[in-house]
Amino acid sequence: MARGAAFRLTAPVLREPILHQQIAATLRREIAAPLRRSPQGVIWFSIDIAGYVGNVPGIRTSRGIVAGVPDIIVLHGPRAAWIELKATDGMLSPAQAAGATELLGNGCRYGVATSVEEALALLDAWEIPRAHRLRML
Repeated sequence: MARGAAFRLTAPVLREPILHQQIAATLRREIAAPLRRSPQGVIWFSIDIAGYVGNVPGIRTSRGIVAGVPDIIVLHGPRAAWIELKATDGMLSPAQAAGATELLGNGCRYGVATSVEEALALLDAWEIPRAHRLRML
């Protein structure tokens, strides 16, 4: 019997829509419902412009809907924190990289998360209060 290449198990890549749903469910537990203030004064919500290149992009851009806007916004006091969600094999588009530069240059917090754990780690690094109902291993 000839020996073939070693068999290797790899985790499936979690696509952004599923990741977005998981993180939204986590933020509901850790902060509050979208656009509802937590007892600690934190508000979060999502923006989905995945259909940006649809049939009428001129109408969208005339209303200020542009590519590169991060997926989740978290507001705590006067500061905004922006989280871009990416699959583990994903990369920022040029519009997303340019948007990140503009947001960071304006004093906002900005981060990229490829998992629930990374999203929570960003919140913790930014000292944004959360319930800590979920504990990461």
